[in-house]
Amino acid sequence: MTELLFRDDGYLRSCSARVTQADGRGIRLDRTVFYPMGGGQPGDAGTLRLSSGQSITIVDTVKGSLPDEVIHVGDHLIAMGEPVGLRRLEDSATEPA
Repeated sequence: MTELLFRDDGYLRSCSARVTQADGRGIRLDRTVFYPMGGGQPGDAGTLRLSSGQSITIVDTVKGSLPDEVIHVGDHLIAMGEPVGLRRLEDSATEPA
């Protein structure tokens, strides 16, 4: 289960998190500010920053098969347990009006 930080604060653009799983579908984190695709809205995009300083581009965010499971679709995978920093793109369609 992912802690969905955007539910409490739709303006939140960044947070720290830890990788709980990474596979061919994408990267799962213990918490996220990225809103997944749904209800006709595209999923959020942005970046994950690793402790090494390397960045992973997140091109989409989708719902997983489990409740509150969010999958971050990136340009490559990372190791489970890796601490990361998340940043949503500024022009996110899911930010409250």
